[in-house]
This record gives sequence, structure tokens and C-alpha cells, in this order.
Amino acid sequence: MKADMKKLIRNSFIAFAFKCYATINTGRRLKPAPYLKLLANEFELVAKRKTRKLAVAVPPRHGKTTMGSIALSAWIVGHDPAARVMIITYGAELAEDIVPQIRTVMQSDWYKEAFPTRLTKKKVDDLVTTDGGRIRAVSIEGATTGKGGDYLILDDVVQIKDHDNIRVLERANQLFDSAIRTRLDNPKHGCIVILMHRLHENDLIGHVSQQGGWKRIVLPLIAPKSRKYDLGKGEIWHRKKGELLRPDAMTAREIAELRSSKEKPGFETLQQQNPGGTDRLRLKPEHFPTFEPTQVPLAELPVVLSIDPGLKGGATNDYSVIQVYSPCEGRHLLRDQWRERARFDDLRSATLKLIGGYRPSVILIEDTGMGPMLLDKIKPRPGMEVVKIRQPGEDKVERLRKHRALIRDGLVQPCAGALWLEDFIAEVTLFPYVPFDDQVDAMTQYLNWIITNPTPKKRPPMGIIQGVDCQGRPLQPPANVPNIQTKFGVVRLGSRVMPNAPFLQAKPWVKY
Repeated sequence: MKADMKKLIRNSFIAFAFKCYATINTGRRLKPAPYLKLLANEFELVAKRKTRKLAVAVPPRHGKTTMGSIALSAWIVGHDPAARVMIITYGAELAEDIVPQIRTVMQSDWYKEAFPTRLTKKKVDDLVTTDGGRIRAVSIEGATTGKGGDYLILDDVVQIKDHDNIRVLERANQLFDSAIRTRLDNPKHGCIVILMHRLHENDLIGHVSQQGGWKRIVLPLIAPKSRKYDLGKGEIWHRKKGELLRPDAMTAREIAELRSSKEKPGFETLQQQNPGGTDRLRLKPEHFPTFEPTQVPLAELPVVLSIDPGLKGGATNDYSVIQVYSPCEGRHLLRDQWRERARFDDLRSATLKLIGGYRPSVILIEDTGMGPMLLDKIKPRPGMEVVKIRQPGEDKVERLRKHRALIRDGLVQPCAGALWLEDFIAEVTLFPYVPFDDQVDAMTQYLNWIITNPTPKKRPPMGIIQGVDCQGRPLQPPANVPNIQTKFGVVRLGSRVMPNAPFLQAKPWVKY
């Protein structure tokens, strides 16, 4: 290798990274792009310990692992053979893929000519230098034990498929706070790099951004607006609105296909590094103040049931949800909720139980899944309307967006102390990045209906049987006939009433 090339590889990280790419990709060359210069400048600052906390978010297939894990690790120990680098990934399979590629680079002829660093130990996930340096790759769970390092590189600690798995996301954040960041051998001088695609508002980059002290490099696939980037050494990148990171990598048709894909986490999040993007609703727990049942005249309010039926029953299928609402002076009181992975008979039984307990004037049933069967079984009754709901073609996010202002004004109020309250709040505030959205669907269904039907009538209450003659004049039962409660409310006696006949034997009765 010529002296000037050797000098370039030793002193220019971008040149070094390009050489690494060609080495591990059998001669293929990485095409230059301004964003690669930007990343190279940032990684070089990390290697020099001038940037100690760096978070990088780029779209998939844009070289973050090649540059930020493979090239950066080899570069660090090339300049400092005693340096210790720990690479942390979502699982052992990615770790086992990264280390052999670093080994390939460090055992190449050009690397040995440019750097004095040599390896002494060969393992699948561990590289040791003759000067005591080390490059080790582990899973995020494996990073909680064992030795640490001078540099921690976290590369995709959560898989894309877990973008909506709140437990996995929170587990990664908890491990980072409690175990991983403590693995720095010298916390005052050690460096941490996070490399990922954005997956969720509360992914690791979202988490550390709330802590402060982090330098963030967030590069959307398509520039949403014009912006300037400092590439170092006096060079400025003027990225124009609409410009692709790699203009040669995708056609307009391919971009359109990415945009139109319904796969989650979605184009805005995964490609644009903007979690939620146009889907972001920013609903928070404080937007759902609770009401105290003892402080509201519930007996005087109308009741509406909103039913989101599952597709079918069984422990592995979607939930069915029944929500009980009462509109009250502009507020919408969520009085009760039933939610189960129910078979049809269980859904029907729960519906009948809530009808008997709350005497709704309106029942909203979505005409999907088990809905048609339920509509067939739940018949209208006097004072009770059953409404078949067919959802519009727009997606669920847009349906809920129409009611965002109402919700953020605190006008949807769940019952205080309800057993289902925590699950309800969690789903509506994390939507659409949740595994189930049945509670959101039932709420949206009710809000859609109540907008065009703002004053539902209260169903006649259960009361004492009242007899009337054929002219509508009330009849009083004899003194020896006790007052009787009936779920049918008022009962009309037949047109002929025998004066001496027992009151309760008068027939026929017309119920209403």
C-alpha cells in the first residue's frame, strides 16, 4: 500500500470506513454521500473523546452498523490498541454477525500496514489485542453482567418487530439506566454511542433525549425542510427540502411504495425518524380526568353502550370491548367497561348483563367480527335503540384525531377507581403503538355517534306497575296488591277491566 494511502486511512475516518465496507463486502464500493461525511465526522469526534454521548438515528440500510459498529470499533483500537469496546445489540445473532466482520477488517493486509494493533485471541464474540485492548459484542441482556469498556456502542437494542411491544421498549430503557451505562470503566472519560432506527416515541433515543447531555444526529430519508449540517473542517452540507439521503439508492416508485405500506411502525417513524409522524396524537394521562360516581347524578343521565366485537373468541385472538357512557353537560362519562378475549356466548351474556344493569337507551355495535351475530341476538326494546355501526374508510388514527381537541380538553372522563382504568389509559395514550386498540375503537365509535346525536333520551326507569283504563285514566291496585318492580316500566291494562278482578290478573298487558 502506498504511503499516501496509508496516511489517508490512518487520518481520515471516512476513507477508513469506505475501505472497511469494501473489505467486508468483497470489493463492492460504498458510494459517497454527504450524510456519510456527517456520520464520519461525528464518529471521529467520539473516537477522540470530544463527543461522549452520541445518538444516531437513520433509516434502515443506510450504513449505521458498518460505520458506527464495525468501522468505529476497528478505528478506535487501531489508534489505541489498549482501548476496550463493548458493542450491545438486541440479541446474540446480531452480535455474532458483527464481530467476525470486525475481525476480517483487522486481519486484512491494509489494516495491518496502517495500524500496529494485532489480535491474540479469536472467539465468536470477543477480540483481544496484544496490548490488552478488547472488542466484545453482547446482547442487551448479556450486557448486564461481566466487564465493561471505554466505549459502549448500542446498535439496534430493540428489533423492528418489537416497535409496539411496550414491555420490550421499557425493558431496554431500564437496562440502559440500571446496568449498561454503568459498564463504562471510566465514567468521566468513557463514551456511549446509540445507533438505531426510530421505532417509538419512548424508544431508547426518545428515552435518553429526556435526560439531556446527548448529541443527536437524526437523519430522515427525505428532508422535511432545508437544513445546514457541519461536516467538519469548514465544510457545510446544505440539504434541501425533499432531498434523499442517498439519491441513487431508491426510485420515486420505491419511495411511493414505502409511503403507502401499511406495515408498522410506518414510514414516518422508520424512514423519517419521526415517531408517530402524522399519526402522533400526543394524548396524555392528564387528558383523562376521572369522575367520582357519588358526585354525579348518574340515575338521571342517559346511557349509551359502545361495543367493539372481536373477530372470534379464544385466548389468542383480539379482545371484545363494551363501554358504558353517559353524556353529561358536555362531558362524556365512561362509567364502566367489560373487556375479554371472549367467545360469542360470553360476549352476548356480558351485553345482556350490562343492558339489565344500566338500561341503555342506545347500543352501538360495530358490524364486524362477531358484531353481526350480536346484532341478530340483541333486539331493540321499548325506549332502547340498537344501532349498526359501519366504520368509514379512513384509518383508526384519523378517526380518533377528529376528537383529539375534545379529549385534550378533559371531556372524556373515566370512573375513578375502576379496575380497568389503568389499562384504558395506557392504551389510549400509547395509541397507535400498542398491540391492541379495541378500547380506542369503542371510544371512537361512541364519540363519532354522539357528535351527531348529542341528546339521547333517557330510557324510562324501572318503577311501580301502573294500571290505566281504556281512556288513559290511571287505576290504583287494591290495597292488598303489593307494589311490584318490573324491567318493562309502565304496563297498560286491557280495554275492559273487571271492577272486582284482582289487579294483576287483568289481561292483556301491553309493554312499553
